Amino acid sequence: MARFFKRTPAAEPAGQNPAGDEAAQAPKRPKLHELQPDPDRIGIAGSVPFVQLPVPADLFANRALRLQRLAPDHPMGGYLDLLARIATAQAAVQASRAARGVPPAEPHPDVAMRLEHGMPPISRHTLEAPDAFPACLDALLDALDLGPAPQAAHDAVAALRAASADERLDLGMQVFEGAFPVARMAECVFVAAALQVCLSEAAAGLDRTALKAVADGVCPCCGGAPVASLIVAWTPADKARYLACSLCGSQWNHVRIRCTACGSGEAISYQSLDEVSKDIQVETCGTCHSYIKHLHQHRDPVLDPVADDVASYGLDLKIVEEGFRKSGLNPLFVI
Repeated sequence: MARFFKRTPAAEPAGQNPAGDEAAQAPKRPKLHELQPDPDRIGIAGSVPFVQLPVPADLFANRALRLQRLAPDHPMGGYLDLLARIATAQAAVQASRAARGVPPAEPHPDVAMRLEHGMPPISRHTLEAPDAFPACLDALLDALDLGPAPQAAHDAVAALRAASADERLDLGMQVFEGAFPVARMAECVFVAAALQVCLSEAAAGLDRTALKAVADGVCPCCGGAPVASLIVAWTPADKARYLACSLCGSQWNHVRIRCTACGSGEAISYQSLDEVSKDIQVETCGTCHSYIKHLHQHRDPVLDPVADDVASYGLDLKIVEEGFRKSGLNPLFVI
């Protein structure tokens, strides 16, 4: 039996003061049940960093551990094991590149211009250098140990190995822009994993104080979509809300109780299932009918936006039945 929790701001009661004029002119002290949250003040906005840049050395190693812990006895254990193997390869590639002193991919040549016009500094240009995405994909394919993965995964890796450099780069550009060719979906998983390594390195080298908001649900570093919403526990942003980028791994502050897709603060609710951890919910928007996963990292610090988004797929199934569409994106689990 599914159990749902909903939290919506209470409507302010209407009506006139029945007391006389003198009482009406006196300052009215609101009753407790009349108090309403102000979304613009929730999440201690203004007192926390706007962006938390990724730490590639920790990002993929921690994700691999989380996936390895989630996989056993899980209904989607086979796929979680495959993602654990991919994350392990990502961690190995990142560590090798760091040990060899490979410089991170450069952002767009005219970073100042892009920032001035509200554009993320990382662009398609970032992927093109030989030491950037092409090198990350080559290294990832070499580091992969697919083990008992389905034959489709082995076939996808073989297809990428056989593809020309131009074909690989073109596929990388498509995934970067959120365009996943249906006929090559399996290959896109490994391409996205290589992009994550490349882009996390690029994002880690940015000046976070120069970054600016781009648009609702758009990463200010690379323009990627969020994979999930997090309530974090790190200082000085304890219990603030951040969105986690699906590509570069950056996190950026977002107002709580406000839709990440359309920006509306109306008709927001939070729902969960008995079968899924109480620290994982979905935030639904009754205005645009979108939803995004909502992870309470401040209560369970090991929650990972990519890993736990996949592991909580049961929530997606239920929310889609209610007529909502996913606003976030998990490039390792495109559904």
